[in-house]
Parts: sequence; structure tokens; C-alpha cells
Amino acid sequence: MRPKVDFLEQASRYITLGTYGVCFLVAFAAPVLGLGWRLAPFPGFLVDHTLVVNNRSGEGWNGREAGLNAPQVVTRIAGHPVATPGEFADAVQMHSIGDKISVFTRRPEGTVRLYPTIRLQAFPAQSFIELFWLPYGVGMAYFAIGLWIFLARGRDRSGRALAFFCACVSLSAALLFDVLTTHVLTAVWVSAVAFLGGALISLAMRFPVESLQIRRWPWLLSLPYAVSLTLAVWAIVSLGNTNDPWVYLAARSTAYRFTALACFVFFGVMFFRAAQGRESAIRRQARLVLVGGLFAFTPIIVWFLAPAFGVPLLFNSLLILPGLLLFPITVAVAITRYRLLEIDDLVNRAIVYGLLTAVLAGVFTAAIALSQKVFVAMTGEESDAAIVLTTLIVASVVSPVRSLLQTWVDRQFREVPTGALRSFGEQVGQFLQLNDADMLAHRLLGEAVSALGAEAGAVVRVEDGHARTVHTHGPWRGEALLSVPLASGGRSFGAVLIGPRRNGLRYRRSEAEALSEVAEKVARAMAIAELRPTQAA
Repeated sequence: MRPKVDFLEQASRYITLGTYGVCFLVAFAAPVLGLGWRLAPFPGFLVDHTLVVNNRSGEGWNGREAGLNAPQVVTRIAGHPVATPGEFADAVQMHSIGDKISVFTRRPEGTVRLYPTIRLQAFPAQSFIELFWLPYGVGMAYFAIGLWIFLARGRDRSGRALAFFCACVSLSAALLFDVLTTHVLTAVWVSAVAFLGGALISLAMRFPVESLQIRRWPWLLSLPYAVSLTLAVWAIVSLGNTNDPWVYLAARSTAYRFTALACFVFFGVMFFRAAQGRESAIRRQARLVLVGGLFAFTPIIVWFLAPAFGVPLLFNSLLILPGLLLFPITVAVAITRYRLLEIDDLVNRAIVYGLLTAVLAGVFTAAIALSQKVFVAMTGEESDAAIVLTTLIVASVVSPVRSLLQTWVDRQFREVPTGALRSFGEQVGQFLQLNDADMLAHRLLGEAVSALGAEAGAVVRVEDGHARTVHTHGPWRGEALLSVPLASGGRSFGAVLIGPRRNGLRYRRSEAEALSEVAEKVARAMAIAELRPTQAA
């Protein structure tokens, strides 16, 4: 079973790294696809990849106002039969903005309907902000946050789970406009959505600390991902079903509901740990993340589950997407405040500044959209000049707000004037360590794992002829690639076991000799420490 677990660990790392590679490519591809599509004439409605009219809408959309809505499927455009997104785009682009075209549709029960005069228009700037720039901005914020976490602790299961979840959210948000328009990367989008639920359940198993069951049976972590993989395969296969234009909706709805279920599982686990956590720090972490998760995920949960109760809701990006940033923010605050990732203040501050920038980017985008709406209502005009003007207005308001937030962050990380007190505490701690054999062995293990760049390690003590593990550091699984004895003057206290390196390289002989030399000195100090109580008596 051990090799299988190791294989899953390695596979998880490579999959997460590969997912961020896809995110990097999407960061460039999404704007190219979106900006190129916006130049084409717009019939006033959007279709999915099977030409089923989706329920996205906006102010002034001619087609939607004429009655084109889900679940109608478009069959002819201006007299031309269409069956693919390419044919649909070609038929529309044969005309210019201002032209009127006819649209034939068919409903699932077979009813055919004609819309004889749909006027082509330019895609509204406000709709482009709401459906492209806002989701893309949220996606890039999640990309940046997740990448920070992956680089900091991508080799730990908890850090990797959070990083993978952020990558899935990034792809789901950044590719939303492509799914609605060009349909080039729809398979990537549906896969990311399908894995949201698995990643969130996996994160619940590991955050703030791994559950006892996961430590005993690490393969349990693969179960939610197996469900997500099944949903992803189902969704991708349904994309190619040309016989039934509506069949993909079942797979997509199931993925939505699985994600909603994962949110409830996550809330339940965080609530339990907030109330029953073994340590106060764990309880505080869980409470903070629970509050952030409730505010972040409740709107999207309502949208996911509403169709199941016969109340389909329109997707409002201004109401749903900006709040999603609260989740990684609260997790990152828990990380930085309670040292979950064990990184220094410089990186902590960089993460917090990045999160603040991400939040302001979401607020910035939402404010531009609202300001643009007010401007159009007052002047009746919509132009790029209006966008520039509202951008300058919002920027002038956001800048001082950002300065205030930066001041607050600086205050949080300001050094507390307790240096002398902390120095005394460190001296006391060092004295205790040098006079306690058990603490000496524990300190040696921590220093050895850190110095050698190992994933984990353990100290084995020999007492009455029996060996037992008394200390571990990191995710110890019993795999020792380097072992040195804790012995001095003919007396053996046990051994120090060091696991694989994080970079996968072998240990050099010089490193083994250095560890042996230090271990011998520690063993000598352990012998002296154990003799002192007897001498005092």
C-alpha cells in the first residue's frame, strides 16, 4: 500500500502544477478570444455550444427582448441552416451592425418558432464588463492567490489542496465568457467546474489540520476527486452528443449540485472543528474560514440549487463573483495570522497585499459597471469614452482607500516592543532543551529535516530492548532514506531517521557524516542530561 500512496502524492503534485500551467495559458487566451468576439455583430442573445439559447441577459439585448430564451435551440440564421458554433458565427458575421435578420428556433417538444426581425447590434460595454472583465478579474485573483500558496507549501497536502481549489475557481471564472461565446475551451471549463466539489471536500479533510482518518488512510483523499473525475468525463462526453442538443445540461447541473453539496460538507466540517477542535488555534482558524466561506459561497449555492426547486435564477456576476474572493482571503488571513504555512513576515505581507489588490480589483470592476449604468441612464449614450471617464472617477476614489488598507496592514505586521521579553523566553527555552534528553532529540530532528531539505523525519528510541517512534516531523510515513545512530560512549539511545528530500535527490555522504557527528554530540548531551537528576539526588 505504501508505494501506492507515494504514487498518489507524486501524481497530485504534477496534476496541480499542470493545472497552473493551464491557468497561465488561459490568462492570455481568454482576453484574446473575448476581445476578438466582441468585434462581431451581436444578435442580442447568447447560445451554448449546441446552439441552445442560454439564460444570460443584459439591458438592451434585442434578441432576448424579442423572446429568444432557454431552452430554445437555434436552427436557422437569416435563412442559413446552422448546427455548430462556427456556422452560427459565420451566418451572423455575413451581416453588419444595424442589419435585421431572421432566427428560427426549436423547443425540446419540437415546436418551431420564427423571429423575423432581430436587429444586430454591438455587444454592450456594460455587459462586457459584467460577463468578461469581472469574471476574468476574479479568476486572475484566484490564480495569483493559489500560485502563492502552491509555491509556499505545494509539497504539503493541505497547501496543495487549497492551491488546486484556487486553480479550479480561476479556470471556472476566467473561461465563463468563452463558454458563453466562442466555445473554444468549453471542455476545460466543464472539467474545472466538475473538480470544484472534489477539491473543496478534499480541502475540508485537510484544513486546518488533517483528520485522523486521512493520516491512517491517505487514499481516502482520492475519493472526492474520483467523483469529480466521473462528472468531468460525463460532461466532456456530453459535449460531443449532436443528436440531443440539451443532453449536456444534465451533466452540468449534476456538477453544480455536487459543488453545492461540497460546500455544505465544508461548512459542516469547519463548524465541527470550530466547536470541537483540539487546540484553540485550530478552532479560531476554522471559525474564520467558516464565516468567510458562508459569505463567499452562499450566493453561488443558491444559484446552483434554485433550478432543482423549480426556481431558475439568472446569473448575476455583480452579486455572485466578487464575494467569492472572501474565501481565499479568510483562508490566507488564517494562514498568515496563525502561521499555518510557516513562512516569514515578508511573504505574509506580500500575500496580504496581493489579496487586498485582488479585492480592490473586484470592487473596481463592479464600480465601473455601476457607474457606466448610471452614466447611460443619464445621458443615453454608451461609448468607450464613457468607460474611460468612469474608470478615472473610480480610480480617484479607490486610490485613497487602498492607501488606508495598506496602512492597516503595516500596523498589523508592526513589530511589538517586547524584544527583551521574547529574548528571555528564548534563553529559557534553550536552557530547557539542553537539560531535557527528550527535547534534545526533538530539536535535533527538526534541525536535521530543515537543513537537509527533507519532507519528514522521525526519532526512534530504544528502551528495554524495544524500539519505538517518539518524535516525528512533517508527514512521516516510515520511509527512511538516511539513518544515523544516537549513540555515545558505548550507549545507544536510538536513531534519527530522515525521509526523502523534497527535491527528490539522494543524500550525499558528507551530509550523512555531518548528521552523524551532530547526533553523537546530542547523544552525549542526552547522557549528561539523564545523569543530572541522579547526581542531584
